[in-house]
Amino acid sequence: MISSALLTLLPLLATFQSAFALDDTSARSASVYQIITDRFARPSSVSSTCNASDRKYCGGTYASITEKLDYIAGMGFDTIWISPIVENIGGTTGLGEAYHGYWTLDPDGFNSNFGTADELKALSSALHAKGMHLMIDVVINHVAATSGSTFQPDSAYGPFSQSSDYHPFCWIQDYNNQTNVEDCWLGDDQVALPDLNTESSTVSDYWNNWVKTLVSNYTLDAVRIDTVKHVPKTFWPNFVNSAGVFTQGEVLNGDPVYVGPYQNDAKVNPFNYPAYYPLVRGFNQTSGDLSELVTMTQTIKSDFNDPTLLGSFLNNHDNPRFESTVTDTSLIKNAHAYPFVTDGIPYGYYGSEAGFTGGADPDNREPLWTSNYDTSSDMYKFFASLNAARKAAGNASDSFYSSQMNVTSPSSSSILIAKQPLISILSNSGSSASDATVNVQASASGWSANTQVIDAISCETLTTDGSGNLAVTVKTGLPRVLIANSQKGQVCSGSSNSSSGSGNSSGGSSGAVKLDVRAGWMIGAIGTIVGGLLMAL
Repeated sequence: MISSALLTLLPLLATFQSAFALDDTSARSASVYQIITDRFARPSSVSSTCNASDRKYCGGTYASITEKLDYIAGMGFDTIWISPIVENIGGTTGLGEAYHGYWTLDPDGFNSNFGTADELKALSSALHAKGMHLMIDVVINHVAATSGSTFQPDSAYGPFSQSSDYHPFCWIQDYNNQTNVEDCWLGDDQVALPDLNTESSTVSDYWNNWVKTLVSNYTLDAVRIDTVKHVPKTFWPNFVNSAGVFTQGEVLNGDPVYVGPYQNDAKVNPFNYPAYYPLVRGFNQTSGDLSELVTMTQTIKSDFNDPTLLGSFLNNHDNPRFESTVTDTSLIKNAHAYPFVTDGIPYGYYGSEAGFTGGADPDNREPLWTSNYDTSSDMYKFFASLNAARKAAGNASDSFYSSQMNVTSPSSSSILIAKQPLISILSNSGSSASDATVNVQASASGWSANTQVIDAISCETLTTDGSGNLAVTVKTGLPRVLIANSQKGQVCSGSSNSSSGSGNSSGGSSGAVKLDVRAGWMIGAIGTIVGGLLMAL
């Protein structure tokens, strides 16, 4: 009886685990919230001051993240990306402590500063219980040390304790020389990053087995890969296959000709740095050149196998926050809207919803607890509205996430993004600008005559004319994110504000976000079956 019940239970549990893992198809609909584990949430018993510029551990933990999942879900994010979890070099270096998790010592070890392995597993389980996903960051290219040319590996480096595991010492000096980029070392004499010899079968076999075990041990749904361009492209296909889940990789370069082959040949889906740079330049001032961004969207289509799998972002831990140089609220909102209404998987960086303004590393890694996790802030509601619109579009159209957008420029200060059934107008005119009208043609929107359309940001309802065209008024430079009222789902579900035709009425409050309940239903169903089986034991 016992063995029979267990045999029935095991495949159900395997199905339960795999149901959450993201692949290319399911990852397209994800919306990711990036966390610096040490800076997102910490136990209430810890009260020490945390200054980002000090570059020290501040006490953030996995257990504390678990307690704040509703805060993240309230913005409509369904996936969290956390810092690397492996053992890092200890003590204080010339660049501070390894609070960020990127200075690997022993990849077989666990960074106990963030909690225990069981607490990480509990975080994974808690996410899955809410129908959410877990992405963990991994560093494959290098380890860390406090010496450069004199570095000698030892047993502290676990599987990489031999000199043959590394490329011979040399600093990267020429980023136009790919051999130099792949074989030489990042870092400096304060913290060197000894470059692993990933061409060695010993090293590559280890990493392939390691990532498979990592995904299994913590029931991961996706993996983010650091410093992808510093490892030969030939390494990555086997690693990605071993991971068995969706991978997003950092290829820090703005040239689509350079970045594209990492998706096409290396099988890693890169972050969209080619769009990031013109996005920042286009919206960081009212005189920004939006035509550069429009042109880049076309170039990306030709240089990547699938732009809908790229990671789209405005802020992250490696770049200064957009808000560190831009104070105009309308510019900030338009720039943040872009990743959520265009091709690709949107990434939000913790603290953007709280109005953080940190510049370059380490100032862009502020502690979030200073915001008191305010769910009433304007930007918190703004991200909730963006995610609600994106979810509604995905629910309304099976092809929304996989179809590629068309971006045009109705004026020098605006772009029109047609990704049916979502139509967005972004502007860099700024909050002091006069009202401006953008005409959305039925050929771009797919709307028919007299269709009611709702703006997910203002919750204003508009109506197309007899030909299906719509004249949209852009007020105070704010973005417009439009979807047919019949397809709105949970968009503006808490608002009754409406008007017809003109597009001139004032906006309402942001709509609430309802997470996809399919995963929750599955949990309940499997839980019932498992419970019955356990009673039979």
